[in-house]
Amino acid sequence: MKRAPVLLVLLAATGVGLSADWPMWGGTPSRNMVSSITGLPTTWDIKTGKNVKWVAELGSQSYGNPVVGGGVVMIGTNNEALRDPKQPGDRGVLMAFREATGEFMWQATFEKLASGRANDWPFQGIASSPLIVGEVAYFTSNRGQIVAVDLQGFHDNENDGPVKDEKLTGKNDPDIIWIFDMIEEVGTFPHNLANCSPVADGDLLYCSTGNGQDESHVNIPSPKAPSI
Repeated sequence: MKRAPVLLVLLAATGVGLSADWPMWGGTPSRNMVSSITGLPTTWDIKTGKNVKWVAELGSQSYGNPVVGGGVVMIGTNNEALRDPKQPGDRGVLMAFREATGEFMWQATFEKLASGRANDWPFQGIASSPLIVGEVAYFTSNRGQIVAVDLQGFHDNENDGPVKDEKLTGKNDPDIIWIFDMIEEVGTFPHNLANCSPVADGDLLYCSTGNGQDESHVNIPSPKAPSI
């Protein structure tokens, strides 16, 4: 059964040339959710297009918040709005759109963990808000991985970073730079879903592992695994 889609709506500011990046969850490392931009609309209507710059269809669920940087809007969702028939089924999905036009650029999809809902709850998609630093975006996949991707995907006609063996390298596919699997590398047991929105300080990247209880809500399968 296909569930009703979630819509990503970009509002049109009333002032001329108003724009600002929102490159992480909360906008800044303070996570204060405050923007200095003024002149933003207080009402909008998707049907009539009033104060709406563009609209994009996502999956049936989406968490976190959209992030904006380098002319790209990124947001996590699930695979219910199937954009690529070669990648069917329940997956975590990160979508990227051009900020100026809403043009779909690329998506990264991740199959669900075989361990099931204890570690990767069905239809939740990717709940991490990416962190954009320069031309790279960092996020946590539903599989408990920290993933670094090229903001432009393969639209720059380059395969960046140490990962060169991506199976899909079309214009709508992600250019993976590197992946750190927290389950394999440090033995984490994410409770229901790994969902941290990373933050950076200098050349260090910080991310919560989501390590926690099993479905009994009593046992901790991996008590010595790190929390951060």
